[in-house]
Amino acid sequence: MASLSVIGISGSLRKESSNIKLLNCAGIKLKKLNKEIKFSLGEINFPLYSDDIEKTDGLPEAVEKLGKEIQSASAVLISTPEYNKGISGSLKNCLDWLSRVKPNPLNNKNIAIISATDGRSGGERSQYMLRNCLTPFDCKLIQSPEVLIANSSRAFSNNGEILDQKSNQLLDSLLEKLYQNI
Repeated sequence: MASLSVIGISGSLRKESSNIKLLNCAGIKLKKLNKEIKFSLGEINFPLYSDDIEKTDGLPEAVEKLGKEIQSASAVLISTPEYNKGISGSLKNCLDWLSRVKPNPLNNKNIAIISATDGRSGGERSQYMLRNCLTPFDCKLIQSPEVLIANSSRAFSNNGEILDQKSNQLLDSLLEKLYQNI
């Protein structure tokens, strides 16, 4: 049996991001599904996409590294913040760069989306936008359940666990579906 791995991508670059907390929580939950699953966080702090950069210098090393990590992963889990009713510029920039990697690492890849925001919607609009942005990649999106963590600055315990029982159940269900598809 091939090794199982899931790579998490946070649309927020902030070290104390609630999206990173959510991904770390998901990583622990994935280990409970199968202790052999390797979970890691991908780095998306890339220069702004520019065709000039690509033509002059080729793909940045960090983009190539993430592309290889995604390619070798069994699945991808993306946690998106909601910035001004959409995905973050860093997440869109990541997708723009990944679209240049050949062969495209997101093609036919199982992907689940989660979100954590300090607003009341929990990232509903950013999830919708992210689904649209992933369309050209021809990936396999796990469509439900939607995991939307609202008021995220108060949603996690000091140990990084989600406090809300319903949110925990939804995350468990989504991760189970993701696991079943890898």
